[in-house]
Amino acid sequence: MKIMRVESLTYGVEDLDAGTRYYDDWGLPRVDHGRHGADYLLPSGQTIKLRVASDASLPTPVEAGSTVREIVWGVEDSASLDAIGAELSRDQKVERDAEGGLHARDPWGMALAFRVSRPVPVKPEPVQKGVNHPFWPVDRVRPMRIGHAVFFVPSSKLKATSEFYTGRLGFRLTESVQKFGDFMRCGGSSDHHNLFLIAVGEKAGFNHVAFELGNFDEIMIGGKFMEVQGWKATTKPGRHIMGSNLFWYFQNPSGGNTEYFADMDVFDDSWQPRIHEKNPGYAHWMVS
Repeated sequence: MKIMRVESLTYGVEDLDAGTRYYDDWGLPRVDHGRHGADYLLPSGQTIKLRVASDASLPTPVEAGSTVREIVWGVEDSASLDAIGAELSRDQKVERDAEGGLHARDPWGMALAFRVSRPVPVKPEPVQKGVNHPFWPVDRVRPMRIGHAVFFVPSSKLKATSEFYTGRLGFRLTESVQKFGDFMRCGGSSDHHNLFLIAVGEKAGFNHVAFELGNFDEIMIGGKFMEVQGWKATTKPGRHIMGSNLFWYFQNPSGGNTEYFADMDVFDDSWQPRIHEKNPGYAHWMVS
Protein backbone atom coordinates (compact mmCIF):
# COMPACT_ATOMS: atom_id res chain seq x y z
CA MET A 1 0.00 0.00 0.00
CA LYS A 2 1.13 3.57 -0.59
CA ILE A 3 -0.38 6.75 0.82
CA MET A 4 0.59 9.80 -1.19
CA ARG A 5 -0.64 12.96 0.56
CA VAL A 6 -3.31 14.76 2.54
CA GLU A 7 -6.20 14.68 0.10
CA SER A 8 -8.80 16.68 1.99
CA LEU A 9 -9.85 18.10 5.34
CA THR A 10 -13.47 18.39 6.44
CA TYR A 11 -14.29 20.89 9.19
CA GLY A 12 -17.34 21.19 11.39
CA VAL A 13 -17.72 24.94 11.98
CA GLU A 14 -19.94 26.94 14.28
CA ASP A 15 -19.72 30.14 12.20
CA LEU A 16 -19.86 29.19 8.54
CA ASP A 17 -19.74 32.80 7.32
CA ALA A 18 -16.52 33.51 9.24
CA GLY A 19 -14.95 30.24 8.10
CA THR A 20 -15.80 30.93 4.48
CA ARG A 21 -14.54 34.52 4.61
CA TYR A 22 -11.28 33.31 6.18
CA TYR A 23 -10.51 30.71 3.50
CA ASP A 24 -11.54 33.16 0.77
CA ASP A 25 -8.99 35.63 2.17
CA TRP A 26 -6.41 32.85 2.57
CA GLY A 27 -6.42 32.53 -1.21
CA LEU A 28 -8.23 29.24 -1.82
CA PRO A 29 -10.52 28.97 -4.86
CA ARG A 30 -14.11 28.40 -3.67
CA VAL A 31 -16.01 26.00 -5.95
CA ASP A 32 -19.25 25.57 -4.01
CA HIS A 33 -21.10 27.47 -1.29
CA GLY A 34 -24.51 26.75 0.13
CA ARG A 35 -26.48 26.80 3.34
CA HIS A 36 -24.74 23.68 4.64
CA GLY A 37 -21.13 24.48 3.77
CA ALA A 38 -18.44 25.52 1.32
CA ASP A 39 -15.88 23.61 -0.75
CA TYR A 40 -12.45 24.79 -1.89
CA LEU A 41 -10.32 23.19 -4.62
CA LEU A 42 -6.56 23.79 -4.71
CA PRO A 43 -4.51 23.69 -7.95
CA SER A 44 -3.11 20.34 -6.75
CA GLY A 45 -6.58 18.78 -6.72
CA GLN A 46 -6.72 18.71 -2.90
CA THR A 47 -9.81 20.07 -1.14
CA ILE A 48 -10.96 21.87 1.98
CA LYS A 49 -14.58 21.36 3.04
CA LEU A 50 -16.48 23.45 5.57
CA ARG A 51 -19.69 22.07 7.05
CA VAL A 52 -21.92 23.40 9.80
CA ALA A 53 -20.96 21.80 13.10
CA SER A 54 -24.48 20.42 13.65
CA ASP A 55 -24.39 18.40 10.41
CA ALA A 56 -25.35 14.89 11.50
CA SER A 57 -23.35 13.31 8.67
CA LEU A 58 -20.05 14.51 10.16
CA PRO A 59 -17.92 12.19 12.30
CA THR A 60 -18.02 12.77 16.05
CA PRO A 61 -15.55 15.52 16.99
CA VAL A 62 -12.45 14.87 19.11
CA GLU A 63 -12.72 18.30 20.76
CA ALA A 64 -15.34 20.95 21.44
CA GLY A 65 -16.01 23.87 19.09
CA SER A 66 -15.07 24.35 15.46
CA THR A 67 -12.49 21.79 14.39
CA VAL A 68 -11.45 19.27 11.75
CA ARG A 69 -13.85 16.33 11.80
CA GLU A 70 -12.10 14.11 9.26
CA ILE A 71 -8.82 13.96 7.39
CA VAL A 72 -8.76 12.19 4.02
CA TRP A 73 -5.52 10.54 2.87
CA GLY A 74 -4.97 10.11 -0.87
CA VAL A 75 -3.63 6.69 -1.85
CA GLU A 76 -1.77 5.59 -4.97
CA ASP A 77 -4.34 3.23 -6.49
CA SER A 78 -7.31 0.95 -5.82
CA ALA A 79 -5.00 -1.89 -4.75
CA SER A 80 -3.59 0.35 -2.01
CA LEU A 81 -7.12 1.26 -0.96
CA ASP A 82 -8.10 -2.39 -0.70
CA ALA A 83 -4.93 -3.21 1.25
CA ILE A 84 -5.66 -0.44 3.76
CA GLY A 85 -9.21 -1.69 4.14
CA ALA A 86 -8.03 -5.24 4.79
CA GLU A 87 -5.41 -4.11 7.29
CA LEU A 88 -7.68 -1.86 9.35
CA SER A 89 -10.59 -4.30 9.25
CA ARG A 90 -8.56 -6.66 11.44
CA ASP A 91 -9.48 -4.71 14.57
CA GLN A 92 -12.10 -2.07 13.71
CA LYS A 93 -15.15 -1.47 11.58
CA VAL A 94 -14.20 0.07 8.24
CA GLU A 95 -17.00 1.61 6.21
CA ARG A 96 -17.02 2.17 2.45
CA ASP A 97 -18.96 5.15 1.09
CA ALA A 98 -20.88 5.46 -2.19
CA GLU A 99 -17.80 6.86 -3.99
CA GLY A 100 -15.60 3.96 -2.86
CA GLY A 101 -13.74 5.76 -0.08
CA LEU A 102 -12.92 4.05 3.21
CA HIS A 103 -13.65 5.47 6.68
CA ALA A 104 -12.00 4.44 9.96
CA ARG A 105 -10.40 5.88 13.15
CA ASP A 106 -6.85 6.07 14.44
CA PRO A 107 -5.92 5.01 18.01
CA TRP A 108 -6.61 8.38 19.64
CA GLY A 109 -9.99 8.73 17.91
CA MET A 110 -9.40 10.92 14.84
CA ALA A 111 -11.69 10.12 11.93
CA LEU A 112 -9.75 9.00 8.85
CA ALA A 113 -10.79 8.45 5.27
CA PHE A 114 -8.87 7.06 2.31
CA ARG A 115 -9.46 7.71 -1.39
CA VAL A 116 -7.53 7.11 -4.59
CA SER A 117 -5.59 10.31 -5.21
CA ARG A 118 -5.83 12.25 -8.46
CA PRO A 119 -2.86 14.61 -8.08
CA VAL A 120 -2.30 17.59 -10.37
CA PRO A 121 1.41 18.54 -10.55
CA VAL A 122 2.10 22.06 -9.31
CA LYS A 123 5.28 24.07 -8.91
CA PRO A 124 6.03 27.72 -8.20
CA GLU A 125 6.59 30.15 -11.02
CA PRO A 126 10.29 31.07 -11.21
CA VAL A 127 11.22 34.55 -10.04
CA GLN A 128 13.09 36.13 -12.94
CA LYS A 129 15.76 38.59 -11.88
CA GLY A 130 18.03 39.90 -14.58
CA VAL A 131 18.40 42.45 -17.32
CA ASN A 132 15.00 43.94 -18.19
CA HIS A 133 13.21 41.73 -15.66
CA PRO A 134 12.20 44.00 -12.76
CA PHE A 135 10.64 42.27 -9.77
CA TRP A 136 6.94 43.06 -9.42
CA PRO A 137 5.19 41.11 -6.65
CA VAL A 138 1.65 39.79 -6.81
CA ASP A 139 -0.96 41.47 -4.62
CA ARG A 140 -2.69 38.20 -3.69
CA VAL A 141 -1.28 34.73 -3.13
CA ARG A 142 -2.81 31.41 -4.16
CA PRO A 143 -1.54 28.34 -2.26
CA MET A 144 -0.44 25.50 -4.52
CA ARG A 145 -1.18 22.53 -2.27
CA ILE A 146 -1.77 21.18 1.22
CA GLY A 147 1.55 19.99 2.64
CA HIS A 148 0.76 18.62 6.09
CA ALA A 149 -1.63 18.44 9.01
CA VAL A 150 -0.78 18.49 12.72
CA PHE A 151 -2.74 17.12 15.66
CA PHE A 152 -2.46 17.16 19.46
CA VAL A 153 -2.47 13.52 20.60
CA PRO A 154 -2.79 12.52 24.27
CA SER A 155 0.65 11.60 25.62
CA SER A 156 -0.70 8.25 26.78
CA LYS A 157 -1.61 7.40 23.17
CA LEU A 158 1.29 8.93 21.25
CA LYS A 159 3.34 5.74 20.94
CA ALA A 160 0.40 3.61 19.82
CA THR A 161 -0.76 6.27 17.36
CA SER A 162 2.69 6.73 15.80
CA GLU A 163 3.10 2.97 15.46
CA PHE A 164 -0.34 2.77 13.85
CA TYR A 165 0.71 5.17 11.09
CA THR A 166 4.21 3.78 10.54
CA GLY A 167 3.49 0.09 11.16
CA ARG A 168 0.09 -0.27 9.53
CA LEU A 169 -0.24 2.58 7.02
CA GLY A 170 3.31 2.82 5.69
CA PHE A 171 4.26 6.27 6.95
CA ARG A 172 8.00 6.91 7.48
CA LEU A 173 9.31 8.54 10.63
CA THR A 174 11.50 11.50 9.66
CA GLU A 175 12.23 13.14 13.00
CA SER A 176 11.15 12.61 16.60
CA VAL A 177 11.50 14.52 19.85
CA GLN A 178 11.19 12.19 22.81
CA LYS A 179 8.11 12.83 24.95
CA PHE A 180 7.01 15.60 22.58
CA GLY A 181 6.11 14.39 19.10
CA ASP A 182 6.77 12.59 15.84
CA PHE A 183 7.15 13.98 12.31
CA MET A 184 6.08 11.49 9.62
CA ARG A 185 5.86 11.52 5.85
CA CYS A 186 3.57 9.44 3.66
CA GLY A 187 5.08 6.46 1.87
CA GLY A 188 4.69 8.29 -1.44
CA SER A 189 5.94 11.70 -0.29
CA SER A 190 9.38 13.29 0.02
CA ASP A 191 8.25 16.11 2.35
CA HIS A 192 9.88 16.30 5.79
CA HIS A 193 6.41 15.61 7.16
CA ASN A 194 2.83 15.26 6.04
CA LEU A 195 1.69 14.43 9.56
CA PHE A 196 3.00 15.69 12.89
CA LEU A 197 1.66 14.29 16.16
CA ILE A 198 2.28 16.52 19.20
CA ALA A 199 1.97 15.31 22.80
CA VAL A 200 1.22 18.03 25.36
CA GLY A 201 -0.15 16.26 28.42
CA GLU A 202 -3.47 14.66 27.56
CA LYS A 203 -4.53 17.44 25.20
CA ALA A 204 -6.35 16.18 22.11
CA GLY A 205 -7.41 18.07 19.00
CA PHE A 206 -6.46 19.74 15.77
CA ASN A 207 -3.40 22.01 15.63
CA HIS A 208 -2.95 23.27 12.05
CA VAL A 209 -2.91 22.60 8.33
CA ALA A 210 -0.13 23.95 6.09
CA PHE A 211 -0.45 25.38 2.59
CA GLU A 212 2.55 25.74 0.31
CA LEU A 213 3.50 28.99 -1.39
CA GLY A 214 6.33 29.58 -3.81
CA ASN A 215 8.75 31.60 -1.70
CA PHE A 216 9.24 33.95 1.24
CA ASP A 217 7.94 36.95 -0.71
CA GLU A 218 4.60 35.19 -1.14
CA ILE A 219 4.46 34.29 2.55
CA MET A 220 4.96 37.94 3.47
CA ILE A 221 2.44 39.17 0.90
CA GLY A 222 -0.15 36.61 1.97
CA GLY A 223 0.36 37.20 5.66
CA LYS A 224 0.20 40.98 5.39
CA PHE A 225 -3.02 40.69 3.40
CA MET A 226 -4.53 38.49 6.14
CA GLU A 227 -3.58 41.05 8.78
CA VAL A 228 -5.16 43.86 6.77
CA GLN A 229 -8.36 41.81 6.58
CA GLY A 230 -8.38 41.65 10.38
CA TRP A 231 -7.23 38.05 10.94
CA LYS A 232 -4.92 37.33 13.87
CA ALA A 233 -1.42 36.00 13.31
CA THR A 234 -0.33 33.47 15.95
CA THR A 235 3.40 33.72 15.12
CA LYS A 236 5.79 36.04 13.37
CA PRO A 237 7.21 34.92 10.01
CA GLY A 238 10.24 32.69 10.42
CA ARG A 239 12.12 29.50 9.53
CA HIS A 240 11.56 26.29 11.49
CA ILE A 241 14.41 24.16 12.80
CA MET A 242 12.79 20.76 12.18
CA GLY A 243 11.78 20.68 8.53
CA SER A 244 13.54 24.05 8.03
CA ASN A 245 10.54 25.45 6.16
CA LEU A 246 9.67 29.13 6.10
CA PHE A 247 6.38 29.81 7.90
CA TRP A 248 3.69 32.20 9.07
CA TYR A 249 0.68 31.00 11.11
CA PHE A 250 -2.80 32.48 11.53
CA GLN A 251 -5.76 31.65 13.77
CA ASN A 252 -8.52 29.96 11.77
CA PRO A 253 -12.16 30.45 12.90
CA SER A 254 -12.92 27.01 11.46
CA GLY A 255 -10.54 25.44 14.01
CA GLY A 256 -6.83 25.42 14.80
CA ASN A 257 -4.42 27.46 12.70
CA THR A 258 -3.40 27.65 9.07
CA GLU A 259 0.22 27.98 7.97
CA TYR A 260 1.73 29.47 4.86
CA PHE A 261 4.97 27.56 4.21
CA ALA A 262 7.72 27.27 1.61
CA ASP A 263 11.12 25.62 1.15
CA MET A 264 10.61 22.51 3.29
CA ASP A 265 13.33 19.83 3.52
CA VAL A 266 12.87 16.76 1.31
CA PHE A 267 13.98 13.16 1.91
CA ASP A 268 14.32 9.81 0.17
CA ASP A 269 14.40 6.24 1.45
CA SER A 270 18.08 6.45 2.44
CA TRP A 271 17.23 8.88 5.27
CA GLN A 272 17.55 7.51 8.80
CA PRO A 273 15.14 9.04 11.34
CA ARG A 274 16.65 11.72 13.55
CA ILE A 275 15.78 11.20 17.22
CA HIS A 276 16.17 14.10 19.67
CA GLU A 277 16.33 13.60 23.41
CA LYS A 278 15.72 17.33 23.85
CA ASN A 279 13.65 19.62 21.67
CA PRO A 280 16.07 21.48 19.35
CA GLY A 281 13.72 24.46 19.30
CA TYR A 282 10.99 26.04 17.25
CA ALA A 283 12.74 28.35 14.80
CA HIS A 284 16.18 29.29 13.49
CA TRP A 285 14.86 32.85 13.34
CA MET A 286 11.65 34.86 13.41
CA VAL A 287 10.96 38.40 12.25
CA SER A 288 10.80 40.69 15.26
